[in-house]
Amino acid sequence: MEDKVYTFLLENCIGKKNLVKNITLRKLFNINSDKSLRQVIQNIRENKKYRRIIGSVSGKSGGYYICRTPEEINETINNIKHRANQMLRMTHIIKWKKKFNYDICEMD
Repeated sequence: MEDKVYTFLLENCIGKKNLVKNITLRKLFNINSDKSLRQVIQNIRENKKYRRIIGSVSGKSGGYYICRTPEEINETINNIKHRANQMLRMTHIIKWKKKFNYDICEMD
């Protein structure tokens, strides 16, 4: 599936202005869920075989594309860093809250 999605993006979606919506990719490749498509995109991003960088825009006007400019690449890097920082922050908050839920944690 990764090869098909990557090839489609290379042939049709170069640059942010040519992004393709999540729902469109899912229909084209018969991918059942948003989560499944995100996993395909993650697999492509993490595999060194796929040399071009996939950018993404979230929200209603969002979608996926092959980065064309250094600015698009930097924006993609910054977006991924931001999401990672949000997740790390959440782990710190949950660890802090865990102190106040000791009685529940003891049951596990």
